[in-house]
Formats: sequence, C-alpha cells, structure tokens
Amino acid sequence: MHFPGAPQIREFRPRRPRQADVLVTLIIMGLNTGGYLLPGVMPFGPWRYAMETATIVPLLWRETYPVLDALVVGGMTLLVTSVVHPAQPFPYAVLVSQFTIGSALRGRARVLMIGLFTVGNVIAELLHHQQGNPEDFFVTFTLSLTSVFLGLLTQSERDSAEALAERAAQAERARIARDMHDVVGHAVALMVVQAEAGPLLVRSRPERAEAAFEAISAAGRDAMTQLRAMVGVLQQEAGNRRDPLPTLAGLEDLVRQVRRAGLRVELAADGVPAPLSPGAEAAAFRVVQEALTNTLKHARASRAEVRLAWSVDALEITVADDGRGAVHGTDGGHGLNGLRERLVPVGGCLSWDARPAAGGFALMARIPSER
Repeated sequence: MHFPGAPQIREFRPRRPRQADVLVTLIIMGLNTGGYLLPGVMPFGPWRYAMETATIVPLLWRETYPVLDALVVGGMTLLVTSVVHPAQPFPYAVLVSQFTIGSALRGRARVLMIGLFTVGNVIAELLHHQQGNPEDFFVTFTLSLTSVFLGLLTQSERDSAEALAERAAQAERARIARDMHDVVGHAVALMVVQAEAGPLLVRSRPERAEAAFEAISAAGRDAMTQLRAMVGVLQQEAGNRRDPLPTLAGLEDLVRQVRRAGLRVELAADGVPAPLSPGAEAAAFRVVQEALTNTLKHARASRAEVRLAWSVDALEITVADDGRGAVHGTDGGHGLNGLRERLVPVGGCLSWDARPAAGGFALMARIPSER
C-alpha cells in the first residue's frame, strides 16, 4: 500500500521554520511549562520535562512537513507515555498535530493520519491503564475529533477565501477586458465617423479624402488587431504571447496614422529617457493617442505638436494644437477624465489649457519614472 506521506518523508530537507509555527511552538511550550508551575498539578522532574519538550519541538515544522510532524509528535508522545506516568500535563502537541491534519492535509493522507491517531489514542489510554474508565476514553476522543474538526473548518475557510479571490481576479480581468474593448472601440467608432464624412471630403477636398480613407483603413485594422490581442491575453488564451499594452515605441506609427488623416504632427523629445513601468508606458501612449484623437474629432486644427520632456524622475508630455481650444471643453469630458483616472495608478497627473482667445489647446501629463 502506498503511504500518502512517503514522498514528503523521503524528500525531507531541513527548512527554516515559519514564523507562525515558531509562535505556536512557543505557546505550547509555555502551556506545558505552566502545568509544572501551578502547585499540585504535576511533579517536576528534569528528565520528564526534557522528554515532554522534545515532543513539542517538531511543531516548528508542522505546516512545512505536516505528515512527518504528526508521525514524530505522535510517536514521541507514545514513548513518553510509556515511560512516564502520568505523562505531560495535557497533550497539547498531539492536539496541535491533529488540528494540522485537518487544516493541511487532504484526501487519503488525511484519512490515514486520522486513523493512525485514533489507534494512538487507544494505545495511550491502555498505557494509562484506563481500560475500565469510559469517561476518559470519551474525553480523549472528543478532544481529538474537535481538533481535527477545527482544522477542517480552517481549511474550508481558507479554500473559500481563495475561491473568492480567484473570482475577484476573474472579474477584474473581465473588467479590464471591457475597458480595453472600450478604448479600441472608441478608435473604431472614430474611424466610422470619419468614413461617413468621407463623401463630403471627396467633393470639396478629394486629395485629403483619399489620404483620410487610407488612414482610416490602416487604423481600423490596427485597432482590431489590438483588440484581439488584448482580449486574448486577458482571457489567457493558449499560445497568445502578444503584449496587449502599447509602448512609447509605438508613437511613431501613431503619428504617421494621424498625418495620413490630414493633420500635420511634429514629434519631439528632450532629455535622456528614463525607465517606465509597462503600465506607465501604456498610460503615456494613451495620453498622446487621446489628445490627437480629440484634435482630429473636434479642434479643426491644421497642426499639432507632441513633445516628450524627460527629466531625472519623470516624463512630461505636452500635446498642443492650433485648433479651436474651447471645443475641447474645460470640464475634461469623458475622454480626458478617463485619461486622468488611467494616470492615477501610475502616480501621474493630467492638466490642460484651453485658449479660445489665442486659439489652440494644450494637454499636459506628468508620469514618474522608476528611478
């Protein structure tokens, strides 16, 4: 018969005890010692105390090696019981091991260990010469079963907490997938709006209409590609290794797309680039994307400038255009407020300046680096 704990015993390697197990062991040692300090409870003897302490020490590894710990504690307790009568003031170490059987083990290993400890309880009672004392048997087995039951409750609570955490993580992934879908969907919707306006441009400015339609087609294909990649990664599709988060390296392509739509855009950078987290890079890209999208949709601008200013501890982004600044709105709108919310988790901030008198609109963002 294969013993469920055999691999754990064969692969035993001393490990540093967990802090929680050290605390439990110290408490049990204190309780065991207290039985000798109370007058009239237990007669003290160095050999007796040393043996009882030896049954408690294995509790240092009760969670790391639960099967081995339970076997050692149970076996040593029976040895002490056979040598010293009455034995320890109270079988604290055994009860803790039985609790661990319920809280840390599963399946056949748990059933087998409960069976072994049941046999051990019978042997201990016989060693105590309690054959004619059913009350003592009842107390012993009640304490043992209570310890195992409390361990089972602890394991059940832990499993429930893990299941709740997993469901929360799944819900969060679904929420992020929806957010990403909204981001790309916004881009696709913009393409549709511009395409519907295409017939007007064909009659008034055919040269710009052709470039706009080409840009719309390229941007639409790119948006759908990003959508599939984002949703696929967030849903952990097998074999999908694409990174759904945009980076600053994609700004050149973004600017080229906007230029093909008819807006003259200049991209400039100052300073030495500092490392940004993936989330911060994605936020920086979205700032530029949203600003240029708003310029195309609302500003009726002919020119825009994107400037990245790197400093030792941050990246400052400025996107300015020469369009009608007031149409961007001074309350931020859904797009700008969404950008502000996106920047908060990475420690960034967003501001804007609508200048209806002078014309134009400027969007500023500051994102801390990882230095």
